[in-house]
Amino acid sequence: MNLLLLRGKYPPMAIRPEDRKTYLDTLEHASLQADLEPFQIFMHQRLDATLGEYLSVLHDAPG
Repeated sequence: MNLLLLRGKYPPMAIRPEDRKTYLDTLEHASLQADLEPFQIFMHQRLDATLGEYLSVLHDAPG
């Protein structure tokens, strides 16, 4: 997944251990039901959170 993001000029995304079940459940739902929306929503939420974490680190960096 992160390789695809990097190729698209996005930063790698973190799926936290506490999000693993939701990630796998939405991925399974997408696969079995041909319904990508829950997976896409989850992935957008994690991408937004990860980018927020990156920006926070940059904002707090000295210099």
